[in-house]
Amino acid sequence: MAPLRFAPSRLISPLTNIFRLGLGLGLGLGLGLGLGLGLVGLVAFPTPAQAADRAVLDRGAYLARAADCVACHTKPGGAPFAGGYGIQSPMGVIYSSNITPSLTHGIGGWSEAAFSRALREVVSVSGRRLYPAMPYDSYVGMTDADIHALYVYLGSAIAPVETSGGPVTALRFPYNMRSLMRVWNWLYLDSRRFEPHPGETTEQARGRYLVEAVAHCGTCHTPRNFMMAAKSGHKLEGARVGGWYAPDIAAGPHGPLAGWRNTDIESYLRTGHARDKGVAAGPMGEAVEHSLRFLTEADLQAITVYLRQQDRTATIGKVLHSDMDTARAYQNDSPTDRAVRNQARQERDARPGPYADRRNYRDIEDGAALYMAACASCHQIDGRGTHDDFYPSLRQSSAVRSSRPNNLVMTILAGVHRDGADGPARMSAYRHDLTDQQIANLVRFVTTEFASSPLTPSPADIAALRRFDTADFPAQARP
Repeated sequence: MAPLRFAPSRLISPLTNIFRLGLGLGLGLGLGLGLGLGLVGLVAFPTPAQAADRAVLDRGAYLARAADCVACHTKPGGAPFAGGYGIQSPMGVIYSSNITPSLTHGIGGWSEAAFSRALREVVSVSGRRLYPAMPYDSYVGMTDADIHALYVYLGSAIAPVETSGGPVTALRFPYNMRSLMRVWNWLYLDSRRFEPHPGETTEQARGRYLVEAVAHCGTCHTPRNFMMAAKSGHKLEGARVGGWYAPDIAAGPHGPLAGWRNTDIESYLRTGHARDKGVAAGPMGEAVEHSLRFLTEADLQAITVYLRQQDRTATIGKVLHSDMDTARAYQNDSPTDRAVRNQARQERDARPGPYADRRNYRDIEDGAALYMAACASCHQIDGRGTHDDFYPSLRQSSAVRSSRPNNLVMTILAGVHRDGADGPARMSAYRHDLTDQQIANLVRFVTTEFASSPLTPSPADIAALRRFDTADFPAQARP
């Protein structure tokens, strides 16, 4: 198939015909009137071909958002879709490619068939196997119509960037043998296109298509085997993503989100937070900012319907039920407030040395004192946050109530930097301010005071997670 081109003649030709019609009328009614009719026709009556082109282009733009293409194909400070972003993987760092319509460095010379093959099979136009950092095992299910729309959008609405994506991916042996991907595809790739299931409603089918194919939620939320393939029978049950942990997101019977209302799930996807439930940070925060907040209400509802279908038996995991104590406006004299302040005072009295100089914080390792200094001004002394959820409750936070310390530690290290549909959310990163010992003590205090299951990571555990500090890592993607 020949490469699709949006040459000016393709858009001008129908308009020229309209202009000629007006000019023809003008020969009979007068040149001025003819030109006027021609311009009226040009402005008010777009041709069916133009409307079809616009619809395809808009659909492609929406799909690029839903598939979150810009997140991985844009390096910090770089041009959108120009590549160069460093993606961490167990095999090493994989750098994303330039997918702008550049003829020399991007996909400008690719046919639609070549584009489809790259998206679904990760094979470049030259026939070279690409690395599976792109979730092609999800994109393989996308329909031909959606592949076409995405191809039209990337090929005509994105400015070409005439530079290479950045550093060349160089993985260690044997992962540098791209031919091994043939074996992986033979073993694990399900190449079937999306089809509605018998008895499935339109909304259920749409939700499944978004979650399993376009939005590729399983890429993070489904655990992987030793070959980095999705574990069969463990769909969306939760998996580690660098230092973060993408939790089980089943909302059906016995699922961790079973207690969430539909509006809670939709609000979380749209804004990055749900009252008394949790906030999106790290990779999920990026997904909200670049992708999920732009989805339509109907698509967010379809995703929720799909998650409601994901059942979990009682033996898979214990659901953490919220005690639903209501977050309040600022107040600082509750029994919990007094207990936290009293503990901080006891810590200071037991080791007064580090507190002698108020400018010193490096030697302060006591959990309550660190919480009072770094967290209480926003999350309140008793951890209940503010009544408007601008500063969320730690008592109901999914990161604090988790059985794993990953997301709480990573949030402390990297902070929160997310733009949701209701505005920005920011929390300072403490990667340069707190030591591993301090973070371990802070996590121990917060989970002991505000959750039912205390977490006790060691400084070595914090150091191991610090290596996955995703907020710092993209800087390494710069050439």
